[in-house]
Amino acid sequence: MNENDIPGPDWFDSDPELDSTEEGLRFLAVLRERAESGGWSCDPDDTYASFAVFENRTELLVTLELWDNTIEPGGHVLTVGAFFTGSRLVGGEFHDQLYTLERSSETAIEASGSPEDLAERAAEWFERMLDLPVLRNEFVVDGRIVNRQWVLAHTGREVASQFRVEPGDPLARTVQVRGKAVGNAADAGDAGDAGDTGDHF
Repeated sequence: MNENDIPGPDWFDSDPELDSTEEGLRFLAVLRERAESGGWSCDPDDTYASFAVFENRTELLVTLELWDNTIEPGGHVLTVGAFFTGSRLVGGEFHDQLYTLERSSETAIEASGSPEDLAERAAEWFERMLDLPVLRNEFVVDGRIVNRQWVLAHTGREVASQFRVEPGDPLARTVQVRGKAVGNAADAGDAGDAGDTGDHF
């Protein structure tokens, strides 16, 4: 066997040891097929699926990691994902390891239907998230980048930063790092207004 014979990672890979549901497996089958055939601008490793067992139900969580690959090493921008309960899909952003769902107009999804219909809706939503325009603000002191902040291009809302951004911090430049072009990137994000609402790591 050579390296070309080794199968690559699966889209929305899940732990086979976890309890699953028939509806969840049907949902995953359609979602994976869409991801495989859709030419998504990410790696399968950027997607994940997990079944979570609660008191009286099992939910499926599917997530997508968005990265800034214009820098080395790449910067993590945002995790988006959705919970599937069998006939309902609710999704948005995650900013902690507990997968606490945060919903905003830019990233939220909510729908009802069959597993197959909801998988199609989820795939369309993930494709929109891959095209979500994101800007990177760089703060420079004495010619050295001391902080980076990622904001949504259309609203300036912060989704991630290396360190907390304070009003008056020395913003040197703004570049678009994800999504469709939005024109003058320097005019699209406001670092001062977005500094208190993001995921700090």
